[in-house]
Amino acid sequence: MNPYLDHIIWICNDLQHGSQSFEELTGVRPTFGGTHASGLTHNALVPLGGRSYLEILAPTGAASAADDAWCRFARQAHEPLLFTYCMRSPQPLVDLAAQAHALGCSLATVGGNGRITPEGVQLRWKWTQPTHEQFGLALPFFIDWQNSAHPSETVTAAGTAQTIRLRDFAVGHPDTQGLERLLSQLGVFAETYAAPTVAFRLQLDTPRGIVSL
Repeated sequence: MNPYLDHIIWICNDLQHGSQSFEELTGVRPTFGGTHASGLTHNALVPLGGRSYLEILAPTGAASAADDAWCRFARQAHEPLLFTYCMRSPQPLVDLAAQAHALGCSLATVGGNGRITPEGVQLRWKWTQPTHEQFGLALPFFIDWQNSAHPSETVTAAGTAQTIRLRDFAVGHPDTQGLERLLSQLGVFAETYAAPTVAFRLQLDTPRGIVSL
């Protein structure tokens, strides 16, 4: 398993529908994770083995002027789809953001976020999202969980059986060499494959066999 891969986001416009769809495909019910500090989104989680998990992300409530770009995108996803992915940085996020900027990415800020789990556990983290015009969402965002328990641990502690395992995850893009080079310069790596636009390939080992999302 990729040691830098933190989580993969499966986005949809309704969390209940997304969770039910995942359960129908795999036989495993995702665990509700809580509402993010912004109040705009909430999630359900599925551990994938190790320190990686799948996050089913959906907006809360009706559309409003406060919606951010991710929230607006999720509202258009009537069926769940792979949206992006997150990696753990091998260096402080401030340094990674500056390095990404020097490599042609937009100047990314380091922000904070958090949520309280249904068990009352407070999670807080720092994150940054360098963006590159050529690679879009094929370039991950990065996270630092600081002193918080990793969600894969909190979900396991809440009683979810480790019955899903990540079998394969790869990022599709027309310029795989360029993408791999940029990721390498940031100190991480991802499996890639040639695709006409940004795309993702995800296979899971589940109680119902191999499932592709």
